[in-house]
Amino acid sequence: MLQEGDLVFRRGTGIASRLVLAADQKGMYSHIGIVICQDSIWQVIHAVPGEPDFRGDPDRVKMEPVQRFFARDRAACGALMRVQGDPVRNRLAARQALACYEAGMLFDHRYDLSDTTRIYCTELVQRCYLKEGTDLAEGRITPVSLPALNGSYILPSDISNNSQIKLIYQFQ
Repeated sequence: MLQEGDLVFRRGTGIASRLVLAADQKGMYSHIGIVICQDSIWQVIHAVPGEPDFRGDPDRVKMEPVQRFFARDRAACGALMRVQGDPVRNRLAARQALACYEAGMLFDHRYDLSDTTRIYCTELVQRCYLKEGTDLAEGRITPVSLPALNGSYILPSDISNNSQIKLIYQFQ
């Protein structure tokens, strides 16, 4: 069912997820990652805050099994979506994400799209596909004005509403 470059979305269970959902009026998901197969294990690469693997683990781009990404303590619901068209492009986008993981790229707590040294979840997926010639957000950048989040951001719905993305599986 999975293919490299597939997109996985989840609605998280924490405060950060509630903040994203408050900002993303068009969406039902607060987080996104990209699927890759490493050593015959399906993994998700995603940029995430507040999910350390060990004491002192900084917020960063992570790679973890799909089952852990969708674990009940992290996901109230979720979806698997596929970018239609070129599966080679999708695999190459997944490899771009792997390079971000291997570089130890840190999470961007300022959510600043102009900062190329740190990254947040939707920015990671958008950047990886953009390097392969596909603008998943189709130019959408959402202005947000909330007490804790004020600026313009790529939100999960900016990507999930892409006309080239097909829903493969969803759970509640």
